[in-house]
Amino acid sequence: MKQALILDIQNDYLLPIAKHQIEPTLNGINDLIKSAEKSNVPIIYIRKVFERTQILSNLLRKFTALKGSKGAELDERLIRAKGAYFSKKKADAFSNPSLSTYLNNNDIKDLIVTGVFIEGCVTATVEGALARKFAVTVVEDAVAGATDQSKEAALTKLATQNILILSSEQIFKSETDKGEICNDAFTKIN
Repeated sequence: MKQALILDIQNDYLLPIAKHQIEPTLNGINDLIKSAEKSNVPIIYIRKVFERTQILSNLLRKFTALKGSKGAELDERLIRAKGAYFSKKKADAFSNPSLSTYLNNNDIKDLIVTGVFIEGCVTATVEGALARKFAVTVVEDAVAGATDQSKEAALTKLATQNILILSSEQIFKSETDKGEICNDAFTKIN
């Protein structure tokens, strides 16, 4: 089954994240990017972007992720690799129909999801992927939340769905195994 690595991590959305989770999450994501490149697994960068003309909603969001702002950009510590970039206007990355089109056109059926804010965007994207019949793996050390407790609660909630929750070390087999999720490293979580 062909896979893709989905990254959803922007400057403004790191602000509410527990500070001690940021560096390990970025390290986990960067390790996955390196492994994905070696394994020829497509990398998909997601950004939530809002138009400056949305005055009321921008005010309510405290002007988060405004188009063209530094806050809307990907975190500078994130490795930039060749990949596809998609913007979204809602928490779920699938709110941009071009994402589904890209995945279907490239025969990608299995998504490895990482990023911040697990309580919102990551969970919304996972649920959007499941609704579209994609297989989903969430990388527990490559997602972050507002607190350790809220991160664990979100992972526990996701574990009740038909997805895998793995560590970044468990994601890819050796380079000769074509980048598929390592079947002997996990148990499927219902």
